[in-house]
Amino acid sequence: MSQHSLETLSSSSFDIVIAGGGLAGLTLARQLRRAHPSLSVLIVDREKGPLPEATHKVGESSVELGSRYLETIGLRDYLVKNHIFKFGLRFFPGGGELPIHERMEIGPAQEPIVPSYQLDRGRFENDLRRMIVEEDGAVFLEGVKVENIELGTGGERHRALLSSGEMEREIDARWFIDATGRSAVLRRDLKLTRGSGHTAHSGWFRVKGRVDITAFSPNDKRWTEAAWAEHRWRSTNHLMGNGYWVWIIPLSSGNTSIGAVVHEPPHSFDKVRTLERTRAFIQEHEPRLYEILEGYEVLDFRTVKSYANNIARGWSADRWALVGEAGAFVDPLYSPGTDFIAFANSFTEEMIRADLAGEDLEVRARELSMQYRSLVSGSTDIYRRAAPVYGHPRAMHMKVYWDNFSYWSYPCQFYMQELYRLTGEKLTAVSLVGQRYVELSNYVQKMLAAWASLKQERPKGSFGGMPHFPSVLIDAHMNLRNELSPDEALEYMRSQLVLAEEIVSEIAIRVAFEVGDALLDAWIEQSELKTFNLRLSSARIASEPLRGLARRRALSEIERDLERTLGRGESNSSEGAVRERLAHLIVDDLGARVVQ
Repeated sequence: MSQHSLETLSSSSFDIVIAGGGLAGLTLARQLRRAHPSLSVLIVDREKGPLPEATHKVGESSVELGSRYLETIGLRDYLVKNHIFKFGLRFFPGGGELPIHERMEIGPAQEPIVPSYQLDRGRFENDLRRMIVEEDGAVFLEGVKVENIELGTGGERHRALLSSGEMEREIDARWFIDATGRSAVLRRDLKLTRGSGHTAHSGWFRVKGRVDITAFSPNDKRWTEAAWAEHRWRSTNHLMGNGYWVWIIPLSSGNTSIGAVVHEPPHSFDKVRTLERTRAFIQEHEPRLYEILEGYEVLDFRTVKSYANNIARGWSADRWALVGEAGAFVDPLYSPGTDFIAFANSFTEEMIRADLAGEDLEVRARELSMQYRSLVSGSTDIYRRAAPVYGHPRAMHMKVYWDNFSYWSYPCQFYMQELYRLTGEKLTAVSLVGQRYVELSNYVQKMLAAWASLKQERPKGSFGGMPHFPSVLIDAHMNLRNELSPDEALEYMRSQLVLAEEIVSEIAIRVAFEVGDALLDAWIEQSELKTFNLRLSSARIASEPLRGLARRRALSEIERDLERTLGRGESNSSEGAVRERLAHLIVDDLGARVVQ
């Protein structure tokens, strides 16, 4: 498959050398050759192909942002033909001991408007290895190790020693890209790893054959005859409980990926350290799934301890970069791995474009590193406090609503409209909007975690359509198809931020009424509500006891949207208690709200 062996390599000098031929390195090579066809690109990978079709790597499920990236580098037709259209994300929070139809189901009822894919990584990477050589003209060396790297400074070229068996060869390059995955050669050598405040672990395996979640309860007609029942298997399905979740992901090879993710606390790495312990954990917390899996052959197993990390910087004016897991890793819950490949690869292409244009690389490296760190940190915050929410059906429903809205409104638009190419004051203006989204998101995560910790609940066998039609979520999702100028994109983000402010205010009011008078003070303390830069509508609080048409007329459009999507909340707290405890946040006119 290689265009060259180390022995027959025709050149020792390249414009760009990419160490690592996994998904990040291969897609970056394709992107760079298509964006800058005059540049020579060498990819070096220590694994010799072909890879097993069921090769065991992280990142089998993609979402909208990462899928758009793969499509923009010319892979849409390939993905449609060779992989599985994903039927969205689907969640079953709490009730692991119950039959599946008695748990709450949160997910799409219709085919998603913006596509995403379930990726069989072995098949995908084998095909990419071929495509980057045959279609894109890159040079690919497989079964070759990068033994030593000498980074150039001040305009000097980088040097690397390559080896294959007893053969060694030195090469040099203007740009060196680390795509070595968790080996993270440059990140470790340059001491760029930073903590994320999120401790979680995972153990996962593949089984032979398809695991169809609809078949878990074959005798319940409401479950099996739902309009979306025949498509559930194409979703990334999450079976969830306090501090854990288990994924079920279909692969185009016909096999299925099963994985357990545990947060610490309450669960330690020992729970998923081995295949036997991972299966025992599933048996304890998801016994129905365990019984189903007893009939399947296990193909492989892998585990990762403390998988999340951030980085000090990912790009340098000395012309090196970190991409994929050689840089940062967040959390697999919402399948963002390919998203962060898209960010890092596109930031790298932007640095190379700036280099070719003779622009200031110091400024670009600093700006892009700051953007990436902020994106990683903001995304990680979504998961850090989520352990109790995973076992609380209605808190998880509310979390998915907010997380979808904020994801489609800011990170997706930031990437899809290529706002990372902005610099200076224009980039700062976009960043300020992003900072407020992160601040609001942290409010939501704290409020939901405190609610779930203080007042646990069992599922009731209901369905929560997500996104619900019609809703602001559908609008935000459909708007991902729009092409906007930078000014238009910024204006759109700001208009969505106005909605975000009201959504978070409504979540605060809903949860305040949910927890009850006896727990209200504890909820306020645990969620740190007194520190929030947030305003709550006095009129909305007054409308809580209303019913029917009077209530509908009293609620704003956003408040009605949340009630249509999430259902009406329980009014366990008195209006007087809510007003007294939240007096510092309540205003008569939300139009007076000033975002700082």
